[in-house]
Amino acid sequence: MLKKLDEIVQKENVLIVEATNSRKLPNLLWALILSIIILISGGIIGNLLFKPVYNLLNSNQNLSAYKDFILIFIQLISCIFTCMVVFFRVSVIEKRKVSSIGFYKNNALKKYIFGFFIGLLMMSSVVLILLALGCIEVGSNTSQPTGASALISVLIILIGWIIQGATEEILTRGWLMNVLSAKYNVWIGLLTSSLFFSFLHLLNPSVNYISLINIALVGFFFGLYVIKSGDLWGACAIHTAWNFAQGNIFGLQVSGISVNVGTLVDLNLVGNELITGGEFGPEAGLCATLILIISILVLIYIPKNKFEL
Repeated sequence: MLKKLDEIVQKENVLIVEATNSRKLPNLLWALILSIIILISGGIIGNLLFKPVYNLLNSNQNLSAYKDFILIFIQLISCIFTCMVVFFRVSVIEKRKVSSIGFYKNNALKKYIFGFFIGLLMMSSVVLILLALGCIEVGSNTSQPTGASALISVLIILIGWIIQGATEEILTRGWLMNVLSAKYNVWIGLLTSSLFFSFLHLLNPSVNYISLINIALVGFFFGLYVIKSGDLWGACAIHTAWNFAQGNIFGLQVSGISVNVGTLVDLNLVGNELITGGEFGPEAGLCATLILIISILVLIYIPKNKFEL
């Protein structure tokens, strides 16, 4: 398996070639610092621009019932400013096209839809295993809209997840992984971006060792998917679907964060938290670990031509 994985990683990748053409290739430490600076900068810009909007909407008595929804939606869509900071870095400082981080036009929509299906399948598999183990029960006293009454809210919040998922992929896989791969080698880029992705969740509520390991595995899977597919569309979609399914299809915690704004099915985790993930959500449970390992193995052995959509 390791030999097969090494063969995949060592193959020339168009994204790394594009990053090699950059006028600025930061070293490992500076790349990590820059990633944090980019995140903070995007957050500050988003807060400055969207906080007045939130305050205005929140002060409207007619919208008081939608206070939580408005807050979560604004938090998700404000991630777009982090994307803009990355785009500025790539186009102005590194002097290369924004598309070079993985946004090529060929079959983009088809690749995104395929990736979204994979993300739904992965999280649904986690939930099915939990259900089979008796670790899930349907909520009876839900505090959020469910089923058909939640459909509009769920579709709107999906827009936010699309932006949020793409943002984290643009920063960690589109930029960080590829500049480090170009500067050193693909292994350093892949492993560093995976660990950095886990580090980003270090302060999330109810975080624990299993959650950090699983998020690193998620990051490794996303990075390997980008390497095999040669673009960023699929990884963005898988990331979005993974989070969306947790929070707004199954009504579970997303990386320790509650998104009680509407869900198609309202489920609760019960039983051994080592298996379920407890308050952090399924990402902190061994069921997710199993699915992630299986997904990585499938990705390693699946022929590359399967990604040529």
